[in-house]
Amino acid sequence: MDRNKQKKRIVADIPIKTDRPTELTFADLYTWVIWQYPRRKGTGLCGAVRPPLANHSWFPALIKHHDQRVEVHGHMEREFSTPYDAAVWLENSA
Repeated sequence: MDRNKQKKRIVADIPIKTDRPTELTFADLYTWVIWQYPRRKGTGLCGAVRPPLANHSWFPALIKHHDQRVEVHGHMEREFSTPYDAAVWLENSA
């Protein structure tokens, strides 16, 4: 296997990396729900995103509002049923 190839899965027509966070723009996620939690982490705010799919779980996400970018943590094997739970997990992660 070529180590330079990134492993991805497709979620609502968006490629999500399976080995690390995926950097996307607000425009990329225009049909997704973007939820922001007022807790700073690095260069953004903790939050969560969810695709427009019935009963899909939330992904933790670092919301970089000034750059209109989102770092989606879709590589996690854990699922989150609420945006709050996903954001708190991100806030407390290393």
